[in-house]
Amino acid sequence: MELANTLIFNERFYDVQALQKAAYRSMNSVTVDIKSVDGQFICTLSPNIGTDEPSFLSAVQEFKKDVLDYQLRHKLNAETLPIKNLILGLAFSKTGLISE
Repeated sequence: MELANTLIFNERFYDVQALQKAAYRSMNSVTVDIKSVDGQFICTLSPNIGTDEPSFLSAVQEFKKDVLDYQLRHKLNAETLPIKNLILGLAFSKTGLISE
């Protein structure tokens, strides 16, 4: 019996980079196939060889958590980037590396 689990993420709410990072993190126990279809990311998770059913189901849950985690990190980074750049600009303007 082959195990597989399909998860669907709306492209308006999730960035493909978050899915890719979560897939990379879970690659020891699952293989993730990501497709974009009609404004949705379809992720098909399959257990790696040697991954039993309980471990696979646990890995699917961890994948979901990781997707949310990476998506929120991505959003926070985008929201705070202008402030980070301002702080870096101010910090480097005081070093004398940039002439006025």
